[in-house]
Amino acid sequence: MWSTVLDALIDSAIAAPFLLVIYLLIEFLESNAKAKARTVKLLNGKVAPLVASGVGLIPQCGFSVMAADLYCQRYLKLGTLVAFFVATSDEALPILLTNVKTLPAVWIVLLVKAVYAIALGYLINLFDKRPLAVDYELADEHGCCHHEIGDEHKRSFFGFVKHPLLHTLKIFVYIFAVNTIFGLLLYYFEQPIMDFTAKLGIAQSLFTALIGLVPNCASSVILTGMYSEGLIALPALLSGLVSNSGIALAILFRRKNQLKRNLLILALMYSVGALCGIVGALISLAF
Repeated sequence: MWSTVLDALIDSAIAAPFLLVIYLLIEFLESNAKAKARTVKLLNGKVAPLVASGVGLIPQCGFSVMAADLYCQRYLKLGTLVAFFVATSDEALPILLTNVKTLPAVWIVLLVKAVYAIALGYLINLFDKRPLAVDYELADEHGCCHHEIGDEHKRSFFGFVKHPLLHTLKIFVYIFAVNTIFGLLLYYFEQPIMDFTAKLGIAQSLFTALIGLVPNCASSVILTGMYSEGLIALPALLSGLVSNSGIALAILFRRKNQLKRNLLILALMYSVGALCGIVGALISLAF
């Protein structure tokens, strides 16, 4: 049990530096009009889903957390967020790479997740009319944590790093708490989950997509473990890994005033994951 808590602490600590860097970057953007304009073009431009897919494939759940927080602050469109989430590989790739039996699956997983993430990103962005925060002059009044920016704050190095540090600390504590809770749940129920999934046959993808939604790195570990032991097929693995975005979904649900939108994102992630697995299963049966 204590090893689960330690794993949660390590996973949270690994994500913290990435979050601090992005919050410092946001702080800089909010005080620099030219840089802000360039960022709008990148995050809301033609290459946004492509960039999100490429970054998301890096096996580090800190990037999906970063994307979720940027989306909450209206720096990302929904399609770009989904591209980040779908591409996120979390702990799966390192585990697949270290097992000779699962090594051939790595390239399939990477290709499917990358192509799927890009396609979904562009498609969803066509229908997302929500303007980004930087389209408005919010940066003249608020910082990344919605604090006042005065002349003294702009000149002071301490003032520049203070709020990003505090924000990173708050997110770190939240991530650690969620990681610990879900990590312990998976620790105690891992075997029943594996036994149940093994009996589902072609319907495995419907359940593994649910496992992928669990906001904890352990969910991708369980999925890859089941695949390496032959308990689930490759389409079911893809289903779970597509719907999995690490701890990021929990970051979205911190915003209570966006509950309907967050539930929509949750349903969307489950749907795209389950669809991927079902299509993959049907293709496997056909050949």
